[in-house]
Amino acid sequence: MPQSAIDQQPGKATATHRIGPDEVSRMAHDLFNAMLEMPFNPEPQESSGIAAPDVQASIRISGDWEAECHVLASDELATRIANSMFGSEAGELSEAEIHDAMGEVVNVIGGNAKGMVDLDCKLSLPCVGRYIADQPEAALKLEFDCAGLPLTIVIIENY
Repeated sequence: MPQSAIDQQPGKATATHRIGPDEVSRMAHDLFNAMLEMPFNPEPQESSGIAAPDVQASIRISGDWEAECHVLASDELATRIANSMFGSEAGELSEAEIHDAMGEVVNVIGGNAKGMVDLDCKLSLPCVGRYIADQPEAALKLEFDCAGLPLTIVIIENY
C-alpha cells in the first residue's frame, strides 16, 4: 500500500527520504500562497478517495541524487492554477497554456527539492500530460487541499 501523509511522521526527512513531508508542505505552501496567491492548506490531508487525477506534471532530478517529482491535479484545479499564474479568467486559456502552468509548478517544487539536498544534480525539463499510473510504494505521496480541491505531490527517490 502506498505511503500517505498518515504513514509519514511529521518532521525532517527520514532515513529513506532526503525530502520529508514537512519540506514538501513548506515548498508547496510557499508556491501556492506567495507566488500564485491561491488558498493552500499545508497540512497533508487524508486521501479524498476521488478518481485518479486528470493532469500529471513530472520532472526528474539526476546526478548524485536521483529522484522524480510529480504534481497531480484535476482538470479544474490545473485550470485554476493556470488562471492564477497567467492572471486570466476562466475559459481564456488553451490546454497547452494550462499544461505550461502545471509544468512550471512541478519545476518550482522539483527545483526547491534539488536545492535542499545540496548534491550535484540536474533538473530535467518538465513533462505534462494525462495521468496514467499509480506511483510505487516507496514514494512519498502527500495530498493537500488547494483552493478546495485535492492536489497530490509525489517524490520518488532512487538510491
